[in-house]
Order: sequence, then structure tokens, then C-alpha cells
Amino acid sequence: MIERLIVPAQTKKDQARAADPAHSVWVSANAGSGKTHVLSRRVIRLLLDGVDPSRILCLTYTKAAAANMVNRVFEELGKWAVMEEPALAKEIAGLEGRTPDAARLAQARQLFARALETPGGLKIQTIHAFCEAVLHQFPLEANIAGHFEMLDAQMEQALIGEARRELIAGAGGEQDPELARAFGTVLSITGEFGLNELLSEIVKEREGLRAFLTAIGGTGEQLAHLKEEFGIAPQETVESIAASLWPDPFFTESFVGDFGAAASAVSAKGAIQFADKFQAALRKQDQRARFEQLSSAFLTQAGTPRKAESVAAKRLKDEFPRFVEEFGRLAAQILAIRDHIATLEMVEATDAALTVADRLIARYERLKSARGFLDFNDLITRTIHLLARQDAGPWVQYKLDRGLDHILVDEAQDTSPGQWTVIRKLAEEFFTGQSARSNVNRTVFAVGDEKQSIYSFQGAEPAAFAESGRAFAGRITAVSGSFSKVSLHHSFRSVGDVLSAVDKVFERENAKRGLTVFPEKIEHSPIRANDPGYVEIWPMIGAEKSEPPDDWTKAIDHASLPAVRLAEAIAQHIHGWIDTGDVIEGTGKKLAPGDIMVLVRKRDSFVHALSRALKNRRIGVAGADRLKLRDHIAVKDLIALGRFALQENDDLSLAALLRSPVFQFSDDDLFDIAHGRGEGVSLWRSLEAAAEARQKF
Repeated sequence: MIERLIVPAQTKKDQARAADPAHSVWVSANAGSGKTHVLSRRVIRLLLDGVDPSRILCLTYTKAAAANMVNRVFEELGKWAVMEEPALAKEIAGLEGRTPDAARLAQARQLFARALETPGGLKIQTIHAFCEAVLHQFPLEANIAGHFEMLDAQMEQALIGEARRELIAGAGGEQDPELARAFGTVLSITGEFGLNELLSEIVKEREGLRAFLTAIGGTGEQLAHLKEEFGIAPQETVESIAASLWPDPFFTESFVGDFGAAASAVSAKGAIQFADKFQAALRKQDQRARFEQLSSAFLTQAGTPRKAESVAAKRLKDEFPRFVEEFGRLAAQILAIRDHIATLEMVEATDAALTVADRLIARYERLKSARGFLDFNDLITRTIHLLARQDAGPWVQYKLDRGLDHILVDEAQDTSPGQWTVIRKLAEEFFTGQSARSNVNRTVFAVGDEKQSIYSFQGAEPAAFAESGRAFAGRITAVSGSFSKVSLHHSFRSVGDVLSAVDKVFERENAKRGLTVFPEKIEHSPIRANDPGYVEIWPMIGAEKSEPPDDWTKAIDHASLPAVRLAEAIAQHIHGWIDTGDVIEGTGKKLAPGDIMVLVRKRDSFVHALSRALKNRRIGVAGADRLKLRDHIAVKDLIALGRFALQENDDLSLAALLRSPVFQFSDDDLFDIAHGRGEGVSLWRSLEAAAEARQKF
């Protein structure tokens, strides 16, 4: 029997306020606090208030979330269509807070059919899907092919690979000397591996790089902008900066000669070495080489100034009283010049990387455009440009505005700034007082929790959730609209001991800063207040130095590795629970392996180590293995069989098949039929000929 949860009155009140379609609402909801429930109830209440389903836009972050939302809404409406009248009246009263009349009940029963019959269905979709639909509706205004297609991951990688090949081929030609120079700079710094990493990172961050290059005026202007930003004069070069060190007013050529002669006279080893290095530097014609030689005279190998006292003995200091002071001055000047040179080299390397980025992105965009493709980044950026256009933008917004009255955003903490721009543009006319549909109550709703943001690698900025909420609140209240901020703290998912442990960790200010920008105290309250829970914190397991085992038959991942040691500790802990007959609190049931779940961050070596440690203790474990069928050796053998069956001249597939357990040929067997078979003779024909002589073949 499942215990019925007692929901606090404040939680019910907050959820009802968030679901009320009469107000625009910004909901901050902790994990497990029912935000999807609130979102689906708000959609249902909008439909119940007579809003045309086509005028509701619900944006989710993933396709799975969109499908889940659609299922929830239709499941609820489907129940209403066949529900007994008393039960339906109770359901609607619980939703709206008032008893419905007969007309309201009749309307509720029709909602399922209305939603189904709406052209295009309910607009519950990802923001990328919505932007794709907008671009298909206005291709001319967006300056894209009307028949454009979305790039799938495989095709995108193929286009990127083609763009990279074109780029590398072009770098060796004379058509683009700037690209050739940039490639040379990058290769000299990073080598071939570093170049490959750079190209991959450029592809990954192409949107931000493209925006940056556009902002600074393109590659022709970037070096000047970078030099100005880092305090480098336009005409400065590494050679000119290095040349500024010498001549020096104190350390002249004649002074160094006199100092060296005096040092030799008193056999001062440090002073002699200093004079020799200085004189060797003056003989060098290359300014950079001279600077490096002078640096070695004044600085240690660690790059710190030498002690002048160790260079000049006491008798030398008496003979050259200003030496110590001037030595310190020039050493400090060398350090400053080294920093200045390093800054310039960084700027030049950045300039080279940006040049490579500009050419690679341009090639990728050209290939993509020529084939009529858009990628996922294009959907957002093209829609932003479309809505922001001075000529067509207002008309497009007007057309969209006539079809939207309510915008709802799910998982708003993972919405990127670009996506928020699209949402703000869509709602721009909602609260002007003279919108295209000013006689209709229009609302914006968002629900999220910045503490749960996990898509920063895709451009999500959790702080944008709060910033957008403040922006919408200002616009709505400026026209006397109703805007509410709701916080949902109670968790339906976890228990008090776990939640209080989380709050304890983040009550420290330095820990909280990494989690939220809001000043309020982080607080998670359980609905399952009386359910048992337990939090145990183990000491961290770090790496240990250990010698490889003498026994070569032992596994390489022996017990000194942190992942193996942690796996052994967890497995032993679980074994202790099961072996001693621990009972699940509140149920009286003895703990079994199937009652335990181990959550991991990723499927790395730890998962395999834990699985092995559990199996070694005779503890059943399931769900840890994820197998790609095509990567399994047995499946590869069967694929080879299929390839050979389709094409008998596929020698490589046949050779792999013969060596497999299917036929168990040895290397000698394969050599006998493959070697010396003559040009143009397939391995299969050679095998047929050999079969006449040997039974095995």
C-alpha cells in the first residue's frame, strides 16, 4: 500500500498561484518540487479558460521533456472526457478553487477533442523546433533557402571535415598568405596535435568566435584591436621590444670591458661569468638572441634576478660603487621587457588562431549554405537576426504576435542568452498597451532552478533566468499588468535527512556562490517528512604511489588505483549490509541487492571496477553494462560474413572471417592461401583452388 503524501497548504497555494493563467509568473522550483506538474496544470487551465490551443506556446529544453508534457496534458484531458460528473466537478474545483457549473463541465469534456483537432496540435516543443518552424514560415525574410534541411550529427561532422581539408590545403598555397602565416605560427607553437585540438575547439565555439570577429571588424582589424587592448603600440615587434634593452647608459661596452678586466684581476668567478655573458651578447646581431643572452647574465634559470652581491665581490663593489644599484635596475627592466614580449607573442598567437578560425568558419558556412543546410546554432541565431531586422523584423513579429497569447518556458535555467533574446522578441508586443491583440490577457510564464543547470557547455547561463525575470517584471508592471514570483521549496522526491545535508553543505557563503546568485538562504523542505533517510560522508580517496606488482599475471588495475579502492570499499559496505541482514527502515524487509542503486557521474573505469568487486562477493549487479553491438567482436565477425556474402572480392572481410572463431584458420593457413596467389586473384578464388588439395580448406 502506497502512503498518501500530505501536501502542505502553502505548497498547494503556491502551486495554484503559479498555475493561475490570469497572471504572468516566474517560478523558482527546487528539484522534485513539481514544476512539470505546475506547468501542465497551467496549460490545462489556459485551455479551460477558452484559450485557443494554437495561441499557447510551451517551450521545453529537450524533445523528451516536450513529449512528457504533451502526454501529461492529453492524459489529463482524456480522463476528463470520460469521467463521471461528480468526479470531474471535484477535479476542476481542485484545479480552479471554485465549483464548476454545468457549462464549465461540458467545456472541460470538449477540451481533449479541441486540442486534438487544433491544426498542428498543441505547440509544446523545444525552442529549436519552434525556431525551425518560424524560419520555414519566413525563409525569404531570413535570407535562407526555403527548402532548407537540418543537419544531423553525421552530416555536420562530414561538412566540418570537408571544411578542414579545404582549409589545410589552402594554407599551403599562395592564394591566402595571411592564412599560411597563421598556420605556420600555430604549428610552431602547438605542433600538429595542438593544431588539431584548435580546429576542433573552433568548430565547437564557432558561434561565439563568429560574433567576436564580426564585432572587431574581421581579421583585417583584429591584430590592431588586440594590440590596443593589451597596451602594445601598433608598430612594436618582438625585435623592437628586445632592442630597447641595449644600449644602456650605465652598462656600456667599455664599462663591461673594464669590469671584466677587474674581475679577472681578483679572480671573481661570478663577475667573470657575468662579463663574459654580457660581451657574448653584444657580439650577436639578432636582437632577440642578444636579449636572451643578456637575460642569462642578469637572471637565474628560474627567471628571477640574480643577487648583485654574488656577481660583484667586495673589492669590485668598492671599485664600481653604482654596480649593485644599476644591476637591480637593469634586471627589473629585463623582467618588464620579457613580460611585454610574452604579451605580444600571446597577441600574435591569438591573431593567428582567429585567422584560422575565420577561414574555417567561413568555409563551413559556405559548404552548409551551398547544400541548403542549417545546424542547431543557426536556428537560434537566424531567428534572432530575423526578428531584429529593421525592414522585415517588425512585420514578422506582427505576424507571430497575432498567433501567440501565452508563452511558457520549462527548465528556464538551461536557456541560453540567445534563446532568451528570441523569447523576449516574441513577447515584445505583449505588454505595450497597443499590441496586436490588446483586448486579450496575455502572459509569460517560466519555471526553473538555477541550481539544476547542467547545460553550460551548450551556452546555458543560469543567471539569465533571474535577469530575464526582472526584465519581464519591469515591463509587465509598467503597464499595470500582474506579475508574480513564486518559490517552490518542498520536494516530493527526497527525504529530510538528504535535503538537510544538502542545505548544510551550501549554507557556507563561499559554497553558495557557486550555486546561486540569489541572496536568499538555500532551503529544501521534504513532503515525505517522516520517511527515513541517511547521509554518510566518506574520506576522500586519493592516488597513492606504488610499485608495479612483481607478478606479471596480476591485473594492471591493482588495488592502489583510487577507482579500484573506492569500488572495493563500496562493495564491502554493501556486502556488510546484506550479510548482516540489514532491514529497510519502515518496511521490515531485509535488504536485497535489487534494493540498492549506485549513482555514478559517468561510465568510466570505476563502473567496471565496482561491478567486478560486487561479483567477486557474489552480489548480483545489473544495469552497469552498455554495449554498442557494432563494437562487439562477435558482431564484427558476422558483419564481415555479410560483407563477403555481398561482395566475394572483399579480401579483407574474408580474411577476418577465416581467422575468427567461425572458421578458426591459423595464421599459417591464411598465409598459405593468400601468399603468392597471383595478381588479380581474389582470396576466395585462391581458397577454392586450395580446397581441391586440402580437406580443411
